[in-house]
Amino acid sequence: MAKLSARRGCPVLMTETNTPTIYRRVLRAAAARLGRGRYQADFEHGQWWLTCLPTGRQWSVVDCETQDGISYLDFELVTRGNED
Repeated sequence: MAKLSARRGCPVLMTETNTPTIYRRVLRAAAARLGRGRYQADFEHGQWWLTCLPTGRQWSVVDCETQDGISYLDFELVTRGNED
């Protein structure tokens, strides 16, 4: 079950949480979902972003949940980068 924000009374998403634990989860999820690579995770504008360092490809990190209520992280491609 998601934590509730005391200020807004709505769920606090993993992607809105800037902690070392979530940073590690983002990088582990990237390796599992996108394959091993050189990734950089950054928390900017209230959410996590992922960059593939060799290509410059960028993803927005998003919260997802299965029908069984299992939370996980996924990635929405924002910038294709250099695909040389």
